[in-house]
Amino acid sequence: MNRRRHLMLLAAPLLVFPVALAPAHAAQAGTAGTGGAVQAVKVTKVEVVTLLKSGEAVECNGKPVAMAFDGKITATGPGTVRYHWTVGTGRAPVSPGSAAFGPGTATQVILQVFDLPAPKNAKAVSGYVTLHLPDQKKSARSEQVTFPCKK
Repeated sequence: MNRRRHLMLLAAPLLVFPVALAPAHAAQAGTAGTGGAVQAVKVTKVEVVTLLKSGEAVECNGKPVAMAFDGKITATGPGTVRYHWTVGTGRAPVSPGSAAFGPGTATQVILQVFDLPAPKNAKAVSGYVTLHLPDQKKSARSEQVTFPCKK
């Protein structure tokens, strides 16, 4: 009888161990198998800040002009947020990536630089970008920026 009780006491932690891990394991399996579509992360704000302001004169000598933007994604909860950019009215995704978030609320800043064509003899260079979060069905567009060409 003592031997049987001893074996049961040894087996008891083994029986409890998988039960204690089951909810965590199930949560992982729920997000891993769906390609990240079902997640705890929730984006609360997305915005695009233009780092080079309109009105600053640029060289229009046939070489592209670099435009810099900060994409800001604020989210609550753990998970990964996929994103990509589009330039102007273009629909082709540019510079895809992802931002990882932990528990709580945090903001990730994504610096992105795009080259705008600056033809010789142009009077100005103008454009905008949009940051897209396809899984969250959210996006944010920068302001339209216009740079006069140096004479």
